[in-house]
Amino acid sequence: MEEHATEYVGTLFVLPESRCFELNTTVHGAPVTLTGTVTQQLAARFAGNAAAGEQVDVRRLALEPRRVEVLTREIHERHRAPRKVHFLMRVLDGGVQAGFAGAAG
Repeated sequence: MEEHATEYVGTLFVLPESRCFELNTTVHGAPVTLTGTVTQQLAARFAGNAAAGEQVDVRRLALEPRRVEVLTREIHERHRAPRKVHFLMRVLDGGVQAGFAGAAG
């Protein structure tokens, strides 16, 4: 298993109830849509958990492009094609600063 964290700029859509995200961005000039899971720490902020920090209104995230950090894990399994799994780690602008959830990058 390999993993690395990458910063992207794009339009971010979040479904806090299911902890899913979709990021519309560009990679090497080509449009790309990344989908995956929001980390538990960041999801708690989206849900308004007071212990996690300031509440974030997910409806406002998609209003303008955001700079985000996404952890990508490439999973290699025997007798299967490699697959990539994405985790939304941080939203780096727009008043949202959630730290890493213990993953190495």
